[in-house]
Amino acid sequence: MSGRILAIDTSTSRCSAAFGRRSAGIEAPTGHAEHLADVIRQVVDDVSQIESIVVGVGPGPYTGLRVGVVTALTMATALEVPVAGVCSLDGLGHRMGEGVVVTDARRREVFAALYSQGHRIDGPVVLSPSQVPLRWPDQPVMGPGTARYPDLGDAAQIDAADLLEVPADLPVRPWYLRDPDAKPQ
Repeated sequence: MSGRILAIDTSTSRCSAAFGRRSAGIEAPTGHAEHLADVIRQVVDDVSQIESIVVGVGPGPYTGLRVGVVTALTMATALEVPVAGVCSLDGLGHRMGEGVVVTDARRREVFAALYSQGHRIDGPVVLSPSQVPLRWPDQPVMGPGTARYPDLGDAAQIDAADLLEVPADLPVRPWYLRDPDAKPQ
């Protein structure tokens, strides 16, 4: 995608958007739907400037991913611009270069992927925190999942601005990696 791209990510407890050189985000563990429009307004002055949209499709929690994906699809339809998905871990993996990116998957698990030279070479997968160093020994670990599991590695946020640096070539639908927590009665 080229031109003026709006990037959106709601795959973690942080809700973020980026457009041009502007980016904004807010920690919203349970409030993506309430905050995403305001975050987008902080980075976009005139929606007619948007030429395409990329959205982090996960892996991530169900509600957060749905909010980001539906917002991206709705805006793309209304603005008549293309929209594409990107693995939410890829932006941080690209910035990190080498190592493992982890995000909190809840249920005492993490979503994790291995990167080499900024490209994903394994994953994403769902693992217990103790399985990460067993699967990828001697690899540095970074990401928002370390906030909950600090023994894994260094903290770093996933930011929508990072998504602008990687190929957006995934379908625009949430990438969950496992069944939902909620079950019908």
